[in-house]
Amino acid sequence: MRNLILLLIAFIQTQLAVCQEVNEITTVLADELNGSARYNAMAGAFGALGGDLSAVSLNPAGSSVFLHSEFGGTFSYTNQTIQSSYYGSTLSKEDHNSKFNQIGAIIVLNNTDTSSPWTRLSFGINGHTVARFDQQATVLGRNSKSIDSYFLYYADGLPFENLPLYENEEIKDVYRFLGEEKGYAAQQAFLGYQSYIINPFSFDDKETEYFSNLEYGQVDHKLDLLSKGVHRKTSLNFSGLYENVLHLGVNLNIHKLEYHSDQSFFESGHYSDSPVYNIGFENKLSSYGEGVSVQLGAIFRLQNLRLGLVYDSPQFLDISEETNQNISSMYVDQGVIFNEKIDPDITNQYEPYRLILPAKTTLSAAYIFGGKGLLSVDYSVQNAANTSLSREKGSGYLDNLTRSLPETFGALQTLKVGGEYRFKDISLRAGVLNRTNPQKKLEVSDQAVTFGVGFDFGTNSLSLSFVQLNKSRNYSLFSEGLNDSYTLANTFSQVSLSYNVKL
Repeated sequence: MRNLILLLIAFIQTQLAVCQEVNEITTVLADELNGSARYNAMAGAFGALGGDLSAVSLNPAGSSVFLHSEFGGTFSYTNQTIQSSYYGSTLSKEDHNSKFNQIGAIIVLNNTDTSSPWTRLSFGINGHTVARFDQQATVLGRNSKSIDSYFLYYADGLPFENLPLYENEEIKDVYRFLGEEKGYAAQQAFLGYQSYIINPFSFDDKETEYFSNLEYGQVDHKLDLLSKGVHRKTSLNFSGLYENVLHLGVNLNIHKLEYHSDQSFFESGHYSDSPVYNIGFENKLSSYGEGVSVQLGAIFRLQNLRLGLVYDSPQFLDISEETNQNISSMYVDQGVIFNEKIDPDITNQYEPYRLILPAKTTLSAAYIFGGKGLLSVDYSVQNAANTSLSREKGSGYLDNLTRSLPETFGALQTLKVGGEYRFKDISLRAGVLNRTNPQKKLEVSDQAVTFGVGFDFGTNSLSLSFVQLNKSRNYSLFSEGLNDSYTLANTFSQVSLSYNVKL
């Protein structure tokens, strides 16, 4: 019988899902150019400008720059090329999608009381996509480390009595029991033992040491990645113009995050006399998050010069997650080859936790060349190392993970430069973006080149933009044991079309 004393320690669960690892923090830190076409065409350098629906989500003071109430939306087409690199092997894949990325409205109230210092008040709402997580990639390479190190890591120290199937027990029931009563680590050790990858040194119930059944020198790894999801931000805005000189504004931001990842790992190339070979391991993850943040912003007008300042509070995201796993292997028993498939068909649901993304400060300046055009510069800094994870009832694991993040992440600095040239009712726009990598081990920066055109028809306007963004990130194959890194270099080519109407 399975040790019933586990029921008395059900509340002691220190191992959590792999989804709370650095890979997912890297994903959630993503930020892209997904605003209006005018905003995108100028690389998002709108901190000192305002007067654009997406700019309101950057600097809340920007809504009182509008002279008239306005409504608009943006549709985008994105083509994405992803190149994976793993131990010298590279492979590219291409994907595309079409999405409605932005919609917003601003209501402007001009004050007719000339004795009041408040010239104009505005209220607005803008929803836009912060980042999309849609991508497909395949990682290929040869490694001297095997998947056995993953299962040995989680099995180490766990009494063997947890891993066999006893009378009238099924894979599904034991996997669920271990997850509920012992935690994530026991489930991984169970999968490794039931697929013959690991064995105990003795079959005594109290045995806690294990060895690998795989024999190899180097092995071939293939990891197929398929992820989908989105991080959306809705900004509820209020702004005012004081003495025709100072714009002040505040945003209450509502964040909604959804992320789905399907990772299929396959290992081959073991020695011909290896008792176990050709390992397939599939992990599915779904994350759902909701949260809030606040922005405070100001724009100071000095003749043709504009100066902007924005403080973004930390983002407080409450995230719930669920996972699903299965594993397969080929093994030889007394000269007979078997294909073992372990599929518990169980969805693990985890207690929600809080992810806090760090605060950000943005400094901006813009120069207006009368009615001919403008030039704008934004600089922002966010210390990704200050990201933290916590659980309401406490979690030593999350506390330790938070303390370790400064080893991986550093300051995230972004420089945006954008310009616009107008002749009659047509505007030509261009911009560049450079963003340092939040991961310390990667020195390559995110870089974007943007341009576009706008047509002003008086009561309405039409804008078109093109963005090419290059970024590169490191990820780990697995959270522990086989945690070797691979790199995904993404090239985004995006065309956006916006239509705005003055109300």
